[in-house]
Amino acid sequence: MIAAILLAAGESRRMGDFKQLLRLGDKTFVEHCVDNLLASAVDQVIVVTGHREAEVRRAVANRPVDIVHNAEYKSGMATSIKSGVRYASDRADACVISLVDQPRIDTAVVDCLIRAYKDGASDRNNSLIVLPTYGDKTGHPILVDLLLREEILAMDPESGLRQVVQAHSGAIKRVPVSSMSVLEDCDVPEDYERLLKQ
Repeated sequence: MIAAILLAAGESRRMGDFKQLLRLGDKTFVEHCVDNLLASAVDQVIVVTGHREAEVRRAVANRPVDIVHNAEYKSGMATSIKSGVRYASDRADACVISLVDQPRIDTAVVDCLIRAYKDGASDRNNSLIVLPTYGDKTGHPILVDLLLREEILAMDPESGLRQVVQAHSGAIKRVPVSSMSVLEDCDVPEDYERLLKQ
């Protein structure tokens, strides 16, 4: 079983607008992200909320997702990752950690990560972490084996997931994907304008 954790708790300070609810075509960012995850091979979608929780919850209310509120969202992304991992089903072997500011990550990217992970399932210790690459750059989302659940829950909030990834650098599988979307994020108004043009 594969869980997906969508991090949608932040305040979007640099954007100057609440990016979870920014529109791209006929849907908000959070709706795009949720729909892409639901259409993929994941078995559980967890949306971690924080700032303006009620509005985000309302935006995805008609979709079959689990919503987890992170009351400590102001303390950084690591607290949201922990909230999602804590909530992930005990039956989940791995989780895909996805960012709400990447609404163009499509189903094919997520499925590619899952396929690569399952291909290495006979020796899970060699693919504890699966990362997408485009060209020579590494992007998001990231798939993490839940053998690392306790490490994630104990990680230092300052270092975040980077700490866990570095600790297992020998067990990372990098997967080339054909979509540049894995390198895109939307942090400032200029990023949003570029996304709208695309």
